[in-house]
Amino acid sequence: MSAEELTSESSRARAMRLRIDLGNIDYARELHRLTGLGASQHDLASALFISQSGLAAALTAAHQVLPTRPGFSGASPYELCQRFAAGRLSRAQLLDELTRWDYTVAAPHTVDTFDDPRVECQGTIDDIDQAFDDDLINDAIYNQVLDAVEGPQP
Repeated sequence: MSAEELTSESSRARAMRLRIDLGNIDYARELHRLTGLGASQHDLASALFISQSGLAAALTAAHQVLPTRPGFSGASPYELCQRFAAGRLSRAQLLDELTRWDYTVAAPHTVDTFDDPRVECQGTIDDIDQAFDDDLINDAIYNQVLDAVEGPQP
């Protein structure tokens, strides 16, 4: 099987992997919500049919997950693109949310990429570049978002 055939044949598995990743994000957010309601770890672990130590580990990992931005379907433009690629957002909804996003300004490029703060910075237009590079969005969506956010390029 050629690389091109494999790419075509693996698209279903790729979408499934994206759904798993997004499921983990959604699970973490739901754990935050439930603990915010005052559920004890013991009661929550029992309700979820997991051990208390398993819940503690899940809650520790959940602290890395940013909350969904109000009025949006995710915490970052990249996550919105992941949701689109997994079939959880329509093209129209993706474009609406990406063009309404208040993008933060990325730090200027540095010579030493190891210490580059952009690596940890979400919510920049770099999220759109990364989503395009990761084949989460196509060139038409990429260009439409950039035109709406930055204006048409000369």
